[in-house]
Amino acid sequence: MTAAESQHVGRHIFGADAAGYASARPHYPESLYAALAGALVPGADVFEIGPGTGQASRRLLAADVGSLTLVEPDPVLADALVGLAANVRVVNAPLEDAGFGASAFDLGVAATSFHWVDPARGLPMVHDLLRPGGVWAMWWNVLHDPEDDLFSRAVLPLLKDAELPPSLRGPEQRHYSLWTDDRLAELRAAGFAHAEHQMHEMTVRMTAAEMRALYATFSMVRRMEPQMRARVLAGIEAVGEQGFGGVIARRFRVPLFIARKAR
Repeated sequence: MTAAESQHVGRHIFGADAAGYASARPHYPESLYAALAGALVPGADVFEIGPGTGQASRRLLAADVGSLTLVEPDPVLADALVGLAANVRVVNAPLEDAGFGASAFDLGVAATSFHWVDPARGLPMVHDLLRPGGVWAMWWNVLHDPEDDLFSRAVLPLLKDAELPPSLRGPEQRHYSLWTDDRLAELRAAGFAHAEHQMHEMTVRMTAAEMRALYATFSMVRRMEPQMRARVLAGIEAVGEQGFGGVIARRFRVPLFIARKAR
């Protein structure tokens, strides 16, 4: 499957179990939102790409923004976001087809979603959407990280036949967001005057059953045929029970990229 085909699949796969996605995915650390304090201010016009079930969206709204435009390609998820707040607009389309005018927003964000967008096309579009001096922020919870996480490494053999999403590439499924120099170079190529990277972290304690539920939200697991998916998820829970004593303390890395449009 080509990268473009994989991205297309990702735009329609998560709504099949929106409730499971919402309950299983961990929240982002508060330090991340603190890093956006200069742009996430009352009255700001904000857009979010790939909000999913609205976890980050609700936190953005808590900052009393003036407006929040949610660009969600999955029709099930988009429908569930309608009515989130009076100042929220939901656009059921991928970014490339959203049809916004230029210089319309003060802040744009993507929370664990921008790997589904072709950066060569998407980042120049993001740059155009921002007003002069506007800020773009993209971040990820790195939930599957064999490079730096014992549990991810332990379940890697169970996922050897999975069709990997665009977020996992390179040696031992190294996450897209951890290729820091590549991401910063893409931001500069898109015209951003300043781009920086921060690494936030959080430790979350999860039971083996909660770990199974988390992996069930991953696109590479969701795309498996039902019997294979059931076997893999049972194996993941067994690893948690037998190899980690039933409770796993995982240190999630949360890479944040912040870029500003020239004034």
